Amino acid sequence: MGGYIVPHYALFTLVAKGSVVARTTVSDFVIWTKHIHGDPGVAGRIIDLQAGETIRLRVEGVDGAWCKMANGRDGRPTPGIRPIGRTQRHWKTIYAERRGQLVDVEIVEEKAAGSKICQPPLRSGSERLAAIQSYFALGDRTWRSDRAYGPREELHDR
Repeated sequence: MGGYIVPHYALFTLVAKGSVVARTTVSDFVIWTKHIHGDPGVAGRIIDLQAGETIRLRVEGVDGAWCKMANGRDGRPTPGIRPIGRTQRHWKTIYAERRGQLVDVEIVEEKAAGSKICQPPLRSGSERLAAIQSYFALGDRTWRSDRAYGPREELHDR
């Protein structure tokens, strides 16, 4: 291959002289940065995104929008992106058919800083308290039987 050493497990693909396409392992319903190999710039760009920011990637030749996942409860960033819109169907198909395999990933277009189309909802303390109170208020609105059910065996015979 003209002086290039290509490993047998093909973690990267040489497109042209000096050009490397990143590859990721299909292992989840999202893409984790630790599974991106080949071009460190792709993983680095994804890590640099803020929670909710989007990026357009070409995965296996299909362009689509991906959203940086929300930060964890402790505030640490989650090192992954999830597909949004039509990209979800494409990635779901890839996940079903090629789980455990490597697929090509390229950055197509980067959104401007601060472009958040899937921003996680921020809830204030009063909103959380109201939600909890509403949830507990449903406790007395459950379905109840007028009589005892009877022996366990009868329930399974019905």
